Amino acid sequence: MALRQFGVSLETYLMTNPILKGVIVSAVVLHQHRILLIQRAPTDGFPNMWETPGGGVDLGDETLSHALARERLEETGLVLKHVVALLHQLEFEGASGEGRYRKLTFLVSVESTHSPQEHPQVRLNPAEHQDFMWVSKDHLRTGFCGEREIKFAYPGQRETLFAAFGADTKTPTGIQEDNDAHKAP
Repeated sequence: MALRQFGVSLETYLMTNPILKGVIVSAVVLHQHRILLIQRAPTDGFPNMWETPGGGVDLGDETLSHALARERLEETGLVLKHVVALLHQLEFEGASGEGRYRKLTFLVSVESTHSPQEHPQVRLNPAEHQDFMWVSKDHLRTGFCGEREIKFAYPGQRETLFAAFGADTKTPTGIQEDNDAHKAP
């Protein structure tokens, strides 16, 4: 699936997908064969559950890709470098039955000032998230990272993360970047 279709505004995307009320974007950050998970704040929706960074696309976002970059920066302090691939699409009915939403989960690379062997430095927004961890495929398989149980906020997230581990791992980030990947805005 071409990533170009996500280089459009929310308004344009919704016009071509009229059954949708809104769009949520999410990024799988894969680095050194580990994926970044963030834990929702106890006072937020889906309290204490784990997820990949993401959030709603706003009408003010220039494109869906810009929304992905904005959400990454707001939630983790990480700067999006490339959108590598669309990993998963999930459609669901809004909590109060106000319409259908689509969650798009992308594999991304992020900028880092550290050596390729060190994970990028994460800075959480405490109003939204309380903790983070870099998990391996074995952590996903067992459902635990150390003493912490991995309970996901969204159905199917574990399977999507396993798919991300199937990405080419020839680069230090764990992502084989290609010419079809979109540079972040």
